[in-house]
Amino acid sequence: MKQLSKNVFSLASADIIGRLLSFFAVAYLARTVGPSSMGILAVGTAILAYGAILADSGLPILGTRSIATSEYDVTSLVKQIWSARLFLSLITLLLGSGILLIAINDTTIRYIAMIYLLSLLPSALILDWLFQGLKSMTTLAIARIVGMAIYLLFVILFVSNSSRITLVPVGWIIGGIGQALFLWTAFRKLGVKTSDGMENLQGIFRTIRQGIPLGVATLISQVVIQFPFIYMGLFETPEITGIYSVAFRVIVLILVVDRVFYTVFFPTISHSFKEGVDILKQKFDRTLKFVSSGALYLGILSVLASRSIFPWIFGTEFRDSSLIFQLLLAYFILTVINSTFTFTLIGIKKERAYTRSLIWGAAGFFAIMLLPVQLPATLMAPLALALFQAISLLIMSKELQTLIPLSLFRRIFFPFVAASLLILLFSNLEKQSPTLSFVLALIISLPVLAFSSGINRDDLDYLKRALI
Repeated sequence: MKQLSKNVFSLASADIIGRLLSFFAVAYLARTVGPSSMGILAVGTAILAYGAILADSGLPILGTRSIATSEYDVTSLVKQIWSARLFLSLITLLLGSGILLIAINDTTIRYIAMIYLLSLLPSALILDWLFQGLKSMTTLAIARIVGMAIYLLFVILFVSNSSRITLVPVGWIIGGIGQALFLWTAFRKLGVKTSDGMENLQGIFRTIRQGIPLGVATLISQVVIQFPFIYMGLFETPEITGIYSVAFRVIVLILVVDRVFYTVFFPTISHSFKEGVDILKQKFDRTLKFVSSGALYLGILSVLASRSIFPWIFGTEFRDSSLIFQLLLAYFILTVINSTFTFTLIGIKKERAYTRSLIWGAAGFFAIMLLPVQLPATLMAPLALALFQAISLLIMSKELQTLIPLSLFRRIFFPFVAASLLILLFSNLEKQSPTLSFVLALIISLPVLAFSSGINRDDLDYLKRALI
């Protein structure tokens, strides 16, 4: 089996399993603790996401790129990255806990968020970035399954009602410890000599400075993504926050395709840039064709399937989550497409251009979210997230035009129009026969989208040679 095919299969299989385990945990908790408690947990995980970005500061991406381009010795790089991440995690934990004690009046939210922040410490020791850079996707994949399986098992065993939701973040910490231990064991089996002790403060600060440009970009992105949870937690009821949270968790589940794409594509594009601009152009254009048609295809199927799946899996209390999920699909599609632009810019060391695109996108997001209009936050948030990704895409495409000529109309806009028409067609047919509508969408949509995005026989032959 080709290495690319093996990597895609290993990572996709494990990431699907890992995200399914997470999905089962969400479904179990939704039925066990209800919308109000799900809303409280959503606020806690949003605060953790902010803390994680500060604690990481772009260091995992820096480490992956350095390994993929052989810029650093593995031993010294591992020591630099984990030392810097652990140092930042300790600082973030102390500052975050202090802010929570002062700013959050709700005792349950405060304690849950503080427990979640404790998970930053084991997360700092997780070497997923190293195995991604080494393209050891099987090891990386198994580690993710181990961590999520431990978390799910803990939740099922110990969380039986809403009064025990403080144990949910405890399970998250234990899962993180399990994942970290697995990866460190695998690292030692590589036979690489390890250094004892942490890096000195001067070395830690030097490493942090290198990761800051990547960390700023990720911080902007996560501030935007997690803001609806914080906003709804402050200004809406916990039930509304919980209903939105469940819809977004399903989006996170299907974003497994983006996670797999990033893990495989980022080291490859970093290496392609070293081989020459012509090779980079060819790989970028082909990747954009496959990604745009694939993301839109998943979007069409998700729209048709969501109406019946949400009440069945999460219970009738979460019926409204299906409509929110359908609105969020525009954000999902643009996120996957944007990854082609994002990791090309990072791979060719244009992090600042990527950061600028996020700043403009974030400005559009907050302009929508903070509009003084009488519309529910559950409607405004999906629209604002989609606008955030759309603006970022336009800015990034302009940056890449100087190096890689591309046609947004041919590669993205035209497939979007085709997908919209297909959704209208199959949605009308769904009223008469839901099963027939979904089967026809499954068969017809992908060839139509592939044609609309410009995939030709040479592209298919290339994909076949890469995978087989």
